[in-house]
Parts: sequence; structure tokens; C-alpha cells
Amino acid sequence: MKRAGKVVATLLVLIVLSVLGALASQSGDEDVRLLYEIVREIAAELGVVAPTPASPASADWYTITFTTPTCPPEEARRGGLDERIAADLAAARTRVDIAAYDLDAPAIVESLIGLEKQGVPVRIVTDTDNEDLPAIRRLRRNGLSVVTDDRSGLMHNKFIIIDDRILWTGSMNLTTNGVYCNNNNFVRFENVPPLIENYRTEMDEMYNERLFGPTSPVNTPFPTFTHAGVEMQNIFAPEESAALAIAREVARAQDEVLIMAFAFTSEPIGEAVLGRASSGVRVRGIFETTGSETAFSYYTKLQAADYPSVAVRQDANPRIMHHKVIVIDRRTVVFGSYNFTDNADRRNDENVLIVHDAAFAAPFVAEFERLWNE
Repeated sequence: MKRAGKVVATLLVLIVLSVLGALASQSGDEDVRLLYEIVREIAAELGVVAPTPASPASADWYTITFTTPTCPPEEARRGGLDERIAADLAAARTRVDIAAYDLDAPAIVESLIGLEKQGVPVRIVTDTDNEDLPAIRRLRRNGLSVVTDDRSGLMHNKFIIIDDRILWTGSMNLTTNGVYCNNNNFVRFENVPPLIENYRTEMDEMYNERLFGPTSPVNTPFPTFTHAGVEMQNIFAPEESAALAIAREVARAQDEVLIMAFAFTSEPIGEAVLGRASSGVRVRGIFETTGSETAFSYYTKLQAADYPSVAVRQDANPRIMHHKVIVIDRRTVVFGSYNFTDNADRRNDENVLIVHDAAFAAPFVAEFERLWNE
């Protein structure tokens, strides 16, 4: 009877959550959202994973996009984020900068070649390990300038600057696998001058001065700034330690830490997570299956810690769960190209954004819940 009672209670809670979630999404009423959160707490006590109500993934200055990978055959890979990026590129009139660890998406390659033919300046930086790929060779054959880092550490950035007005950045490599097979995020910012200047400075270092990795100077023009009332922090590793900045944010968590990690072996960040978990802060983590069961992975370490407030699982994508995201208290988001590893912090060229805003965080929370429920 007790079991039957719990099943009935769980069903009732899910029904109420569904109704309140829909009302919260449609009306935006703060009282409804508060009631939703109260019922969500009750659901957590029953062991029910509650969905987060859908929130707008855009504002007038940003658009947050997540891939929905089905990994169709190459010839069927159409209508994805690569084509939206290609359209943005095709509309460029003054200049385009791309820092891409890997680049092979045909739509993007065609747009870049089209810009070269129109006389729009294009600068490209990629990792030296990928410079012999057919797409990079084709770009060079068509007159585009591609610079590589020529070193063992990775040029692991993934960002695009268009006309000193638009910035794309996130976890997604500019490849068909990145768009159609792997879980990724890519955020489009528009008319945010401090971000443009920060990323332009990083691009100039790599493209003009050929400065990569630890040799790069610490010269980010706006490491912290506020735009449209939203506080942001922008970090470029390894000239600055992203691990320490992220660990400090995690250490401030009061209620919850959500993790989506392709790789997570960083001791400063991992120990900060364990520290909050030991204090009763709820921690949930989704880890890319490949490599997550090593002794160095915090998937393994969080499991071994056996704190009641911690739940971790491997991802369900048979390809790659490529996110590098931490969400703190549903109002602070850490994202970018940066895997949570020592190499990312000390050797690779990486970028990280930390955004303090509940509205910005909501789509990342929804993506986490979607992958968690898979």
C-alpha cells in the first residue's frame, strides 16, 4: 500500500508540475514560477526528476542554440546550425575572423569562399593537427589565409566574429559531426562591444603575432563587464587560469551545481564541486561516456564520494556529448571551448564565458534536464 501511495503521489506531482510548467512558460508570471519551484522541491523529495519549464533561448542581444544530434548520413545533413552560421557569414560586409579547432562543414566553407570572391577580408586560425584536412586545403586553394599554431598544445577555440558586430562562441566545432552528431552549444551575441573587443584581441594575438598557448600575453580588454544589466566574465586560457575562476564560482554555490562535461579531470574545479557536495549542495553531472571511468575523472570521484546530494551519469548519445558547461544555482553559467582539464588550463588556447543571469541560464538548465532524462 505504501508503494502504491507513493506512485499516486508521484503521478499527481508530475501532473501539477506539467500544468505549472506550461503556465510559467506561457505567462512568465513570477508567482506561478515560484509555485512551480516549490512543487519541484516536493518532487525532489519524492525522487522525481522535474522538467524545467521552457524559457526563451534568446534576447535582443543573444541567441542560445543547442544541437539535437541524430547523425544522419553525410548526404542527409541539412537544415542544421551550420547553415544558419553560413547565412550569417554570407551577409558579412567588412571582415570575418574564425578561430576553429576543426572546420569542415560544407555550408560554412562555401560561405567563406564566397566572401573571398567578394573581397571581404577573412582571417582563419586552426590547430596545426587539422591543417591537412580537405576543407582547409580547399580554403587555401581558393585564396583564403589560414594560420596554424605549429605546436603540440591545441588551438582549441571555437569562435566567429562578423563585421565587429556578431560573435558566435561555445563548444561546437565547425564540422558536420559537431552539428549533426554531437551534443553542443553555440551562442550568438550581437552588438556587445566588450565581447567583440576581447575576442578580436585574442584573434590578433594568434593571427598577426603568432602567439599561442602560454606565450600569449594577459591583455583581455574587458575581463569583466556588464551588458544590458548582465554581469559577465571572459577568460582566455592558458595566459589566465580559467580553472581557478571556475572553482571560485562553484565554491559560491548555495543550492545546486549542474555539470555537462566532455572531459572533467581538473582538480581545482573538481575539489570545489566535492566541497559543495559535502556541505549538502545538490550536484548532478552528465559525463561523456568515453574516458569518464578513468581514475582521474570526476565522474569516478563523485561516484566514489557517495554523498547523498550527488547524482552522476554517463550520457546517452552513442557519439559525443561535447558540452563544457557548469550551471550554478540556476543563475550562473560557465561555457565555452574549455574542457575541465589541466591541459585546457595550461597548454591549449581556450575561451570561457561566465554569465550571471537567470534568464540566460534557463536554456542551459533545460538542456541539462533533456539530456538527464535521456
